[in-house]
Amino acid sequence: MNAAHNPADHPIHCPHDQVAMERLKIGENFIDRCPTCGGIWLDRHEIARIIDRTPSGSTLDAGPVRGARRRHSIDRPHCPRDRSPLIEMIDKNQPHVVVDACTVCGGVYLDAGELKDLSVYTLGERLRHVLPKPGSPISI
Repeated sequence: MNAAHNPADHPIHCPHDQVAMERLKIGENFIDRCPTCGGIWLDRHEIARIIDRTPSGSTLDAGPVRGARRRHSIDRPHCPRDRSPLIEMIDKNQPHVVVDACTVCGGVYLDAGELKDLSVYTLGERLRHVLPKPGSPISI
């Protein structure tokens, strides 16, 4: 059999607590979710497809898992696909959301609650993005 090797077909471990992630099918996409901390791994370009097709991210991201304790480490988290270090990236529209991204494979790790937060771009967030900050000069 000459089936193409797809790393997404193999189980991966949560970048933050190293627990095997559950593979969930959402429409035509698959996501990996940690049963312990509720974090979500999305492969390249999946975040846009998931947010566009899942209102509020509510069915995928139930927020922090009750009783979950996130292990903190001195080491940076690593990509569950290629083991390269993940970098922190701030969402340009919602700067309070910081995701961990892989610069090699393009995957993104979201802590529990972040997918839901990214799925909901509130009126207040839209206004803060458009209106000048207090004390900044207004251009006419």
